[in-house]
Amino acid sequence: MFITLRQFIRRFHGDEQGAAMVEMALVTPFVLLLSAGVFEFSNILNTRLLLEAGVEDGARYMARCNDSTWANCVLNGTNLAVSGSITGGSARVPNWTTPQVAVNVSHTLAVDAATGTELYLSSGANVDVVTVSTSVPYNGIGLWGYLGFGTLNITASHQERVFGW
Repeated sequence: MFITLRQFIRRFHGDEQGAAMVEMALVTPFVLLLSAGVFEFSNILNTRLLLEAGVEDGARYMARCNDSTWANCVLNGTNLAVSGSITGGSARVPNWTTPQVAVNVSHTLAVDAATGTELYLSSGANVDVVTVSTSVPYNGIGLWGYLGFGTLNITASHQERVFGW
């Protein structure tokens, strides 16, 4: 039996036909997984950048808003953050809605009391700062969920000193 097996193996010893096909069969799954990972990471990064641009736009608008009521400024600012326009428009990120945008206004010291560092240039001791933040669950290409990593929440936040009111 060993003699027959040895003769069978010797027959293929110098034969290189099909070697490239075997190498491709071994490498192809890894290349496809790497490519899918690059696409997924790029999509996550693009989503994060769109969220950051949205909250920056919303915070800048609200910081300079001169509307008579703060509620109108918040409504317009959150619409601007999500859709890129004050009224209408489509969401920058799929499934991103205005209730997912949080707006907070704080009365902050212009100078840090502990270090003496000037945080905001102001003629008074205090300034108003508007913070716009959001957290959106990532619904991407699918590799993230397929690999079993669970839900990924992408967050973004931006602060602006209030000049308008």
